[in-house]
Amino acid sequence: MQSFDIFDTILVRTWAKPTDLFWELGVQLQQTQLITVSPATWQKIRVEAESVARQKILTGEVTLNQIYEELKTILNWSIQEVEEALKLELKLEKLSLRPIPEIQRKIQDLHQLQQPIAYLSDMYLPTETIKDFLKEYQIWANGDQLYVSAEAGVGKGSGELFQYFMLQNNLKVSELHHTGDNLHSDFKVPQKLGIKVTPFRRSHLNRYERLIADDPKLSVRFRSFVAGSSRLCRLHCPETDFRRQTIWDTAANVIAPLVFGFVHWVLQQAKQQGIQRLYFMARDGQILLKVAQIICHQWGYDLDCRYLYGSRQAFHFPALQTLGEHEFNWILDNPAFLSVRIVCQRVNLEPEKIADTLIHHGFLRESWDRNLAHHEVLALKAVLQEPSVSKMILTLAKTYREKAVGYFKQEGMADGIPFATVDIGWSGKSQRSLSQILAAAQIYPATGLQGFFFGLLSKTQAFSTDCLMSYFLESDQVSERRFLCDSQILELFLAADHGSTVRYEQQDDRYHPILRSQKNESGIAWGVLVQQEAIVEFTKYLTENLQPDECKVEYFQQVTEELLHIFINSPNRAESEAFGTQSFSQHQSESRFYDLAPAYNWIDGIKMLFDWQYVHSFAWLPASIHRSHPLTRLPLRFIKRLRSSLTYAYFAWQEFEKENEQQARNLGFKALQANPIILLSKRFSRMGLFLTAKAILRLKNDYQILIRKTLW
Repeated sequence: MQSFDIFDTILVRTWAKPTDLFWELGVQLQQTQLITVSPATWQKIRVEAESVARQKILTGEVTLNQIYEELKTILNWSIQEVEEALKLELKLEKLSLRPIPEIQRKIQDLHQLQQPIAYLSDMYLPTETIKDFLKEYQIWANGDQLYVSAEAGVGKGSGELFQYFMLQNNLKVSELHHTGDNLHSDFKVPQKLGIKVTPFRRSHLNRYERLIADDPKLSVRFRSFVAGSSRLCRLHCPETDFRRQTIWDTAANVIAPLVFGFVHWVLQQAKQQGIQRLYFMARDGQILLKVAQIICHQWGYDLDCRYLYGSRQAFHFPALQTLGEHEFNWILDNPAFLSVRIVCQRVNLEPEKIADTLIHHGFLRESWDRNLAHHEVLALKAVLQEPSVSKMILTLAKTYREKAVGYFKQEGMADGIPFATVDIGWSGKSQRSLSQILAAAQIYPATGLQGFFFGLLSKTQAFSTDCLMSYFLESDQVSERRFLCDSQILELFLAADHGSTVRYEQQDDRYHPILRSQKNESGIAWGVLVQQEAIVEFTKYLTENLQPDECKVEYFQQVTEELLHIFINSPNRAESEAFGTQSFSQHQSESRFYDLAPAYNWIDGIKMLFDWQYVHSFAWLPASIHRSHPLTRLPLRFIKRLRSSLTYAYFAWQEFEKENEQQARNLGFKALQANPIILLSKRFSRMGLFLTAKAILRLKNDYQILIRKTLW
């Protein structure tokens, strides 16, 4: 015979912790004037009343009525007031309960097989009430049995409820199979009795959910429902493959709260600024738009949210009207690998078309696909500046620009409705190019182009009227958040199901985006749709339980920072394997791909000892450490610490040059903590000596002032 625990095995609350429900009950009791104390005080009173009631009974098993008898005494309630409060608690319990699909399906399958089922629960709620909960979610069937400790007078923790149940049914221990979540009462105790046990612990808060649920800086409702929604979403994972389950779980725990907080901030800002339309920029904007549409529907935001196909490639090239330093900044941008062919792709030229000029400048055909040295990049720049080549590029750019403008007009950018764009980040270069295209077509917004970004590592704009608004990180902000804005990881979080936009073409009277591929086949195979579905489910759960005014920006920013810190710096093995295998490209033409967290073998480890740049600069090192051969882990950890140290030292020097001595000192100390080898840097040592000398001088001056005051 199969037996099941109920709470946190079959049913789970939308609240992160059971006692959080008591806090909400306190709010409602206040509103009905049944209590005058705060919800937090009521929460403590309710817990204490249950404890006192248990102490008065030998077995420690109490009913809800007995708990409320204690509350009646403590609060001097009338019988009517007790009944009213008790009904409110039962109502809240019912509203908060949701089935756990995995166990729900298991029980329903057992019912199909006509197998008898018993439910054993250590609980103070009435048997009929619990039975109603089970019936509501099609879990209870005729012939099932329910044993509740409060009414049986014995509990599972002592083993007596199991023994009582088996006695009532003439069962031997070998004939019972129990499933439950509690390590003691559902696992150790029945196992000691000889009962076969299947533990179920997925309903317990995991490390991300606990981080939020236990944070006292967040309001009770916010932290409880955000953590509870993450758990509920995680428990509703439809995937059976372990890797896809990991993607779903990470989306529920880390990505969804991050995305929700950003999108809700965008919607609030748009509403406050009178913006009526939002263009969510492909491809990062695909999931952002889905979340925005749910929030707008659930919370009644009257905003026109649209998807705009675009990319660096689709915006930068049509924006070309001259070949100046700014243009060469993106044309010759070198993220680890740059070849003649890659540069030509960026300006939509085949190298064969300018072969004579290339060869004249020393670029033979066999060299077009190899990585360029610095002096060769300068030589290639000279090729592009040749009048015949630059004219070809600018003429082609004009053609591309006319089609881009046609698409933008078609999508409503010229109809006079106040609009803004939404993108993840990171410098505003794409928005700059978009501004230039709109200005060239004389449809640039009178108030400037507004753009909302998750984070900005730097900031560039075409016109002074352009506005780049950042949610999580400002470009001039030097904080730990800068280290969390890992573009590869965050862009994977927002991956779309289609390829990048290359250009725009006109077909009949419509303009269409031309995509590199209609489907992101590798992304879909990896689990992009799984990730998006989990984010959507989380959004639905959260908007059902919280209201807009409870979702404070600073709460979500704090949660985002804490979640990213754990995921990026301390991923577990499953997360490292699931996300580390996904490839990405830093090139706007997607001409070269890298694994997010490469798995290195022992030979790689030896190479690292002689060349720490052997590991590409985009590698997610904490995940690579999990995925790599044990012999590579020591050099990988050294490289990780060295890179952190160099980054801290870089920002310390920037602050030093701005004469922000305290900030420079703090960052310098972090650089030293990360890897003491930074002391070999002459610039760092010079800065350290200068700051130390100034600190000593300041202490000396303070000491002299103190002596003078003492003598005086």
